[in-house]
Amino acid sequence: MNGTGGSHHQQQHRLRQQQQQQALLMQQALQQQQQQHQYQSGVLAAAAAAAMTQMEPISNGNLPPGFDPSTCRSVYVGNVNPNVTESLLIEVFQSAGLVERCKLIRKEKSSFGFVDYYDRRSAALAIMTLHGRHIYGQAIKVNWAYASTQREDTSGHFHIFVGDLSSEVNDATLYACFSAYPSCSDARVMWDNKTGRSRGYGFVSFRNQQAWTTRILLPCFLQDYHHL
Repeated sequence: MNGTGGSHHQQQHRLRQQQQQQALLMQQALQQQQQQHQYQSGVLAAAAAAAMTQMEPISNGNLPPGFDPSTCRSVYVGNVNPNVTESLLIEVFQSAGLVERCKLIRKEKSSFGFVDYYDRRSAALAIMTLHGRHIYGQAIKVNWAYASTQREDTSGHFHIFVGDLSSEVNDATLYACFSAYPSCSDARVMWDNKTGRSRGYGFVSFRNQQAWTTRILLPCFLQDYHHL
């Protein structure tokens, strides 16, 4: 009886040891799996951060001549639905980085504002990821912010109509097409505030009438504007 009881006790002891060893092996395997996952996640995050650092946002509008965005930490936000509040705007733009301050200018039909970040990388990320985002059904416009005094007053300039523009053409693209002419001062594509899409036409401004009536510019304009 004692022999049988001792044998049974030894079997239980060996079984517990085996169970403990199996549990230890499973725990070690789980730890290795977690460490590998953390390592892979860290590598991917580092690679993504490095790639994002090297990326530069495409300008969504023609910036003033001489404007240098390399040190800019602020973005302009346009076509903002009147129901949007400053707190909501901050919440949206916090996705790109820590916001230093936010100023929203409320308008009846379409508001606009400015968001200041603590670093340029966050501002660049905001332009790349938030331009065209819909808030309350309106696609917001996000671009580098600059002082109004940096943009030339074109109220007394000569303006031409440019039609049949493709949906990919923005202010910067249109301005680039005519910027070879020194007299070109501005270019604006007309946008649908509800959809955030181009209306397919725009206007280009010139400082003097001779620039756009010259024999060089006018034939090129008539021939090429359909391909913009």
